[in-house]
This record gives sequence, C-alpha cells and structure tokens, in this order.
Amino acid sequence: MSDPVMEAYTKAYNDSGQQIQAFGVINTGGQVLWQSNNWDLTADAAALVGAVAGNAPSVVQNQVKYSVIGRGPERLVARSVAGHGVLVMAKVDDDKWAVAWATAEAAPDAVHVDVDRAARTIKGKI
Repeated sequence: MSDPVMEAYTKAYNDSGQQIQAFGVINTGGQVLWQSNNWDLTADAAALVGAVAGNAPSVVQNQVKYSVIGRGPERLVARSVAGHGVLVMAKVDDDKWAVAWATAEAAPDAVHVDVDRAARTIKGKI
C-alpha cells in the first residue's frame, strides 16, 4: 500500500533539489501524525502550531532556534540564524500542518512552494 505522505515528501525532496531533508505532519493539538525517520517533532509540535497562531518572532525545533521571516494564516517560514537550515510549515487543512526542514543553502520562499504543494497533495489523505 502506498503512503501518500511519503510520496508527497519524496516529491518535495526532489522538487527542492534535495534541499528538503525532513518532513512531517502535525495537528493543531500538537500531535505528530507522520514524520520522516530522520527527525522527531514530538517535543516541539505543540509549540510549532502555537508559533503560527501566536505570531511568534521565532520557533524552536530540536533545540535549534529559527527566526520567523515569513508568515500567514497558512504558512510559516523561518531560518536558523546560526546556519542550521530552514524550517517551513504549510497548512494541510483546518487542523493539520506539513512541517519541513531544509538545508541552510535552500531559498526559503522556493522551499515553501514545494512544501505547500506537498501539503495540498495530502489534504484528506491523513
């Protein structure tokens, strides 16, 4: 059986020129619904969702601080000042978010496009 989230992540990885290195789906309650095997969103999922709702100036994931450089009701784009990469969130539906981590070389806006596309393809499938 195919995994629609893994397929969406693989497409985003390829579309981003292999810069999107980790991917997950969380809900607004802070529960991790899916994550790639190379990172763990469990400790930070609730805070990530809260950062979108609360207009936070920064977010922390896996003990790395990311400064928010773009946001909207359906997106959050943040970059590590210390050079630890880019964190992107895109809304899947009313209570789910796709979360992705990309390399420090990634262009945040371009990565967001790839993550947003992935989020749209998994809508209603997770």
